[in-house]
Amino acid sequence: MRAAQTAQTKGVTLAIDSVSPQIATGTSTVVVSGTVTNGTGTALAGLSVELDSTSAQFTSRGVMEEFTDGSFTPGLIQDGDPFDFAGSIPPGGTASWRVGFTSADAGMSGQFGVYGLEAELTDPSGSILGTSATLLPFWPGGSAIGAKLKVAWIWPLIDQPYTQACGWLTSDKLESSLAADGRLDNLLTAGTSDPSAQLTWAVDPALVGDVQTLSSRHEVGPSSCASPTPEPASTAARSWLTSLRAATDSQPVIVTPYANVDVAALVHRGLINNLETAYQLGQEVAEPILSKAFFINIALPAGGLADQSVLTALASPSERIPSVVLGSDEMPLASGEFADNAISSWASGAGTTMSVLLADSTLTDLLKGASTTSESGQFAIEQQFLAETAMIAAEAPNDPRSLVVSPPETWDPSEGLAAHLLSETTSAPWLQPVQLESLTGQKGQVPRRPLQGTSISPRELGKQYLNSVSALDAKLTVYSSILSDPPAGYRTQLAEAVAATESSAWRGGGTAAAQGEALVTGLNQYLMDAEGKVKIIPQPGQISMAGASGLIPVTIQNDLERQAVRVRLVATVVTARGYTDTLTIAQQKVITIPPGQVRLVKLSIRSARQGSTTIDLSLTNANGTVLPWTIPPTQLTINSTRYGQAILILIAGAIGLLLLSSALRSGRRRLSAVPDGAMPDGAMPDGPGASSAGSGTDEGPGSGNVMAGAQYLTEAPDDLADARRGADDT
Repeated sequence: MRAAQTAQTKGVTLAIDSVSPQIATGTSTVVVSGTVTNGTGTALAGLSVELDSTSAQFTSRGVMEEFTDGSFTPGLIQDGDPFDFAGSIPPGGTASWRVGFTSADAGMSGQFGVYGLEAELTDPSGSILGTSATLLPFWPGGSAIGAKLKVAWIWPLIDQPYTQACGWLTSDKLESSLAADGRLDNLLTAGTSDPSAQLTWAVDPALVGDVQTLSSRHEVGPSSCASPTPEPASTAARSWLTSLRAATDSQPVIVTPYANVDVAALVHRGLINNLETAYQLGQEVAEPILSKAFFINIALPAGGLADQSVLTALASPSERIPSVVLGSDEMPLASGEFADNAISSWASGAGTTMSVLLADSTLTDLLKGASTTSESGQFAIEQQFLAETAMIAAEAPNDPRSLVVSPPETWDPSEGLAAHLLSETTSAPWLQPVQLESLTGQKGQVPRRPLQGTSISPRELGKQYLNSVSALDAKLTVYSSILSDPPAGYRTQLAEAVAATESSAWRGGGTAAAQGEALVTGLNQYLMDAEGKVKIIPQPGQISMAGASGLIPVTIQNDLERQAVRVRLVATVVTARGYTDTLTIAQQKVITIPPGQVRLVKLSIRSARQGSTTIDLSLTNANGTVLPWTIPPTQLTINSTRYGQAILILIAGAIGLLLLSSALRSGRRRLSAVPDGAMPDGAMPDGPGASSAGSGTDEGPGSGNVMAGAQYLTEAPDDLADARRGADDT
């Protein structure tokens, strides 16, 4: 609007700072006051301010907005007497002015509506140095309208997440927002100032979780999870959390998904499971802190941004959220329609339906400027808020309609401005404050353009960024799968860290996007460090195996400080091309390794061929998913010499000789027992070529070698006995 706009003459500013009363009646004397600031290098004298009003009420919001932005100048009539400055205004100086008039003299009729006011600054020559405009609702009293406009406020308590995987906060910046006159303190204080406004709190569980962390001794460190700084408990955080518990105990609350994740972006990138996790995580975090159970009956997509694909996901069997609040720009009024209503509905082609509440986008944009500290700036917001709501009601004064007011998530008003807006809601005679949930479940009454099927907005988190988050989430899933009964809250801590990277707070590029990137980088580094602590300790060099089978020891290490892990060792034979290895390795069982310990696993190997064989070693979780950080695998080389088989052959030969020796000795004993000249039964008589054993005369072929061997064996019984015992042992 044109309030407090820059003057037509460079350096001169005319502003309207107040209108009293802010709502005119048939008997009102209206006083308009403001200031003139001289930003030129010379003194200004003989200045005058004239106040004019529109000769008739505005007929629609569109015409009213054209007046406030200067694109439409309706017929004006002068109100009261011009204000003449008595002296000059020096360079850099500011002077006040005021003009009074009666509503009757201004021609304000007995019909409810909104008029325009315009102040005009002129010099002694009549040249216009600047203008400023504002709006004035007129209420004739009595039953000026057939049905009051129902108005529901959504009061946001949302901030960027400060959570990271290592458990400490990225900064203590949040504390200043919770302290007196801080952003969140102003919102909480103003929100509890007038219970009759029946506002609905929109609370981000990440915020209350971070505030709880601040309220006790905690650590603060960079997103790299390095070198944290211990910090004392924050008194401001503790006090704010106590006030929040009291407020939410008596007023309705909508819990956003954890970290107010970018709902639209997650759906568009196929990260539906992440969205479901964020909602579940939000309830798990918020309920114990606020001591209250929450049911997600109304979805609040960040910025009111959504399309049919987003609503389909929210209404799916996994979410089952029956209602949603969108910005009214997402479903504009159909052509020819002008009388707005916040209540609408949506039905999918599959028959899924949702109650849709449309937050007025014009009011949302108006409230974005609430952080201004100038008197005229804050007044302009208050006055236009009144006028906008009055114009909505006046467009169809006899139709029951509703209005949803949803400030931006990072709304930063002064406590006074926020409290005044709520006070206007309860005091304006055309408004009826109601709770947001009371508007759900009703069918739309105003024709609107259909919601777009799939529309990716440039305001969403980008594709490349969310691809990085998706890869990070997959890595975290595998890491989490090896944890064995982790300490309470550790899995939640990791899930919070992922959701924090998906926060809608990182929209818009610049510093916000850089903060999101830093969280992604920090979480990725945390996981890489944790993964690297669960590993196979490689064996140096080759491992020799004497036989074709045996047990090979492999060491697995868990250097995590607090988490036990459950893993399985997988060994695979590396087979050369064109060669099929017969070596087999028994499958290993899942083992649990306590934190800071190692476990020795013995691989049972059979049928190893003689020579070297390479084995790949990697780790999987209990379900058989390979741990990515163990790829490429650790390689183990086994050298099978078969020395054990050769030793067994030698021992078997020695045993054979021993048996032969025993037989020869037995024969000799039998021969020595026969009398001289007698022949044993069946013995051959001496004949040509015959000789007596051991005679030293010529013997038959080979007989001397055999007997010599037999004699050697009989003379070395102890050595053979030792060899046999060795064979038995083997």
